[in-house]
Amino acid sequence: MKIYDVHSHLGKTSSGEKNTPTQLVNEMKEYGISKVGISSLSGISIREQNDLVHNAMLEYPEFIEGYAFINPKSADAIEEIKLCVGEYGMNAVKFHSWKHGYYPDNCRQLYDIFEEIENYGVHVQMHVGTAPISTPYVWAQYAKAFPNIRFVFTHIGYYEFGYSTIEAVKDLPNVSVETSGQMEVGVLKKAIDTLGSERVVFGVDWPYKITNIEIEKFYEMELSEAQLENIFYKNAERLWERRGK
Repeated sequence: MKIYDVHSHLGKTSSGEKNTPTQLVNEMKEYGISKVGISSLSGISIREQNDLVHNAMLEYPEFIEGYAFINPKSADAIEEIKLCVGEYGMNAVKFHSWKHGYYPDNCRQLYDIFEEIENYGVHVQMHVGTAPISTPYVWAQYAKAFPNIRFVFTHIGYYEFGYSTIEAVKDLPNVSVETSGQMEVGVLKKAIDTLGSERVVFGVDWPYKITNIEIEKFYEMELSEAQLENIFYKNAERLWERRGK
């Protein structure tokens, strides 16, 4: 079965460990992953971070889907989207309010930014699950305000907000949840049962998580072949398709 990873990273880790596109690709291949979507969380300059991802896309064009990492507080945020998503052909936009230090519900710039993203038909991902500034509830308000944009809430809300993330998005058909780092079986099963396997998408969060563990947890859950296909690759294929306005 094909496996696509919709959520991994490139660049120095928070603890300063280095990595390369080749390391990323080789480890993915070792465990049967044949395509990966990445953003860079390394450093403070989104320009440098996004160029790191763009260069990786050029080095491995059949394997790497690049995501623009955007700080909405940056004066050039919209220009960065035009460059990365428009010119570079990146296939998603990543937000991480914990890394960039803002409260999404007190960041009015996001409305203009989402309006710009809507022009390109790509999905957006946000880190969800680190209190107090990366909770599911505030991001759900943007998903309601922009029903034509597809949102992915990563980690299914992590350790603090697993069940509440599912509750926050269950009535928002434009929101999917991503599975990396979520090791509570009850949360994973509830996400599949409540949202359907069509709204649960596989991710690794490389290099922060262990690739084979992120894969193997699904084979321990006695899911159907159709459910595994959706989670492991079909949902990723849908997310990576650009949609017209």
